[in-house]
Amino acid sequence: MLPWVEKYRPKKLDEVVGQDNIVALMKSFLKKKNMPHLLFAGPPGVGKTTVALAFANELFKGELAGNFLELNASDERGIDVIREKVKEFARTLPQNDVGFKILFLDEADALTPEAQQALRRMMEVYSKHTRFILSCNYPSKIIEPIQSRVSILRFQPLSKEDIKKLVEKIAKEEKLKIDPEVIDYLYEVSEGDTRKILNILQGAAYLDKHITLDNVKKVSGMVFSEEMKDIVELLRKGDFKKAREQSIKLMTEYGVSGEEFLTSLYRAILKMDIPDEEKARYIKKIAEYNHRIVEGANERIQVDALLSELLSTKDSGH
Repeated sequence: MLPWVEKYRPKKLDEVVGQDNIVALMKSFLKKKNMPHLLFAGPPGVGKTTVALAFANELFKGELAGNFLELNASDERGIDVIREKVKEFARTLPQNDVGFKILFLDEADALTPEAQQALRRMMEVYSKHTRFILSCNYPSKIIEPIQSRVSILRFQPLSKEDIKKLVEKIAKEEKLKIDPEVIDYLYEVSEGDTRKILNILQGAAYLDKHITLDNVKKVSGMVFSEEMKDIVELLRKGDFKKAREQSIKLMTEYGVSGEEFLTSLYRAILKMDIPDEEKARYIKKIAEYNHRIVEGANERIQVDALLSELLSTKDSGH
């Protein structure tokens, strides 16, 4: 069975959910059968690769072989991939009536500065018959000589309305019944990431064709903000035992990792109506413990230690 991320990947620009301004611009390039070098910038899962593939599929009428090459720069970060794979594709003449080919380089911000300099040279030398679309999460990591040679298109996370459209489409295609509160949950935990939404829905659908909030939480391994707010309130009341019990339940029953727990706690605190100074102290402590977990410390011990520190943060004032 195909992963839904691939099964529901748009084949045409009209099928892309969200990114209306970018889609409109790509349609104008499609109409003219011409385009500049492009840099797609934005967080993961918002449609950068999807838009590139849909555009190429329409431009080359489904004939992608020899006309479109996708490479992931994070797999091979060095100059060799530019000198070999990129140059090999870019230098050959196009065998189509469009007049150029497209090279899509995903996660281009992972390339070393030396590799980016080599890429800049390729973009200049072969621009007549090869157009480059670079994709990145952090455009600031792309060297200035490349940035000055591309049009930068900034992708935004999906809005709640976009997510609703996507979920309703999946529900219709897969004959699912989806509870309304699932939309709010997906909007919160996905951060507008389409891949994350589709993976969560597919996992929940394996459990039951009726997608409930409880099932979605079980497969997502993420936490809804209400549970986190409850934990914070318990700590503010001085009830460490109950706050710890809730955290254990979330990490065992719902499979929430320590890092996800801290991220969810951070988001919940930002939204809570508590004094700014108290909020700032909580966030500082969360950042410290997040760093420890990322560095490899035991998740359960670190979460317990964090809850213990947050318990005293309100009263101690430091």
